Amino acid sequence: MKFRDIPQFPTAGYVVNVSWRDLERRVGEDSDTRYGLILEPDYQRGHVWTTGQQMAFVEYGLMGGEKSMDITTNCPGWMDDFRGPYELVDGLQRITAVRRFMSGEIRAFGCLFSEFEDKMDYIRPSFEWRVLNLATRVEVLKLYLLLNTGGVVHSAEEISRVKKLLEVEKS
Repeated sequence: MKFRDIPQFPTAGYVVNVSWRDLERRVGEDSDTRYGLILEPDYQRGHVWTTGQQMAFVEYGLMGGEKSMDITTNCPGWMDDFRGPYELVDGLQRITAVRRFMSGEIRAFGCLFSEFEDKMDYIRPSFEWRVLNLATRVEVLKLYLLLNTGGVVHSAEEISRVKKLLEVEKS
């Protein structure tokens, strides 16, 4: 085998840092609807982190943790005609945890967001927001499977469900 024969992950055509303070403007109900981000496409596993896991993630981010701060989205027409769908491919658990903290639903270090005297620096903490422009649903489902079978592994049932979606989409 040659290294050049190894299939490569797609690269993002657009990457930007999104401050946690600006997250709601990007994904919330009152956000700019120009792009219409779909937070829970049918291949997402849904909300599975416990409140404790969410609090731990928020604390990690507030301490400056940088790993696992990527958000991956896809929009086939990004930076062209913006035709959709514009979907969240990876990062639902992280986004949900931060939104819950910023809205006062969960605590970090024993405090609600509103109880921090100095709030947060405008830029940090932040997500590295990636937008890919994969043209087909088959490509998106393959990416989802690659992302979720090589690191933090999803359950066999979750992966099987998305594999079935992929087979349906291919036919």
